[in-house]
Amino acid sequence: MKLNFIEYLYYRYKYSLLPKLEMNRFFNYKKVYVYIAYKSCGSVGKELKINGQVSGLNKNIVLKNHVNINPGARFLGKGKIEIGNYFHTGQNLTIISANHRYEGAEAIPYDKVRVHKPVIINDFVWLGDSVLIIPGINIGKGAIVAAGSVVTKDVPDYAIVGGCPAKIIKYRDIKAFEELELQGKFL
Repeated sequence: MKLNFIEYLYYRYKYSLLPKLEMNRFFNYKKVYVYIAYKSCGSVGKELKINGQVSGLNKNIVLKNHVNINPGARFLGKGKIEIGNYFHTGQNLTIISANHRYEGAEAIPYDKVRVHKPVIINDFVWLGDSVLIIPGINIGKGAIVAAGSVVTKDVPDYAIVGGCPAKIIKYRDIKAFEELELQGKFL
């Protein structure tokens, strides 16, 4: 089977013994990360931007249109993760979509069974640096999650949350948000 250049880089990158930072000097790694996402994820929309190394991409992940992922993002677990349109994140995002079973477990502190819980991130969401999202979370449309937050509960539409655990700080100006949305002013 003859590989095109990007496929060649993908397989060289995936199975390389060289440190990833050393590999990045030799080719446009952003295109390789996007290629890896298209090959690994269940569905990927248009205009995907991946600006650095990302780990854990799998067939249970859906990335919609105009998704922007920064370096250090980790997708842990085999549960469903769906990321909406015009999503932006800071560095070092962690999304966990599965957990060990501890209730009704056959061992202590947990057993080998994994409990999968979907994580849904709706359209126009912005996550700051080093955000952690646990399994089973739904982040509403237009929400903002402050840097360093640990999201342990669902986030309502247009909410701005922060902290550990993340709590509502305030809400966006919904009228101004909807006006910008109608005008198609997206980043």
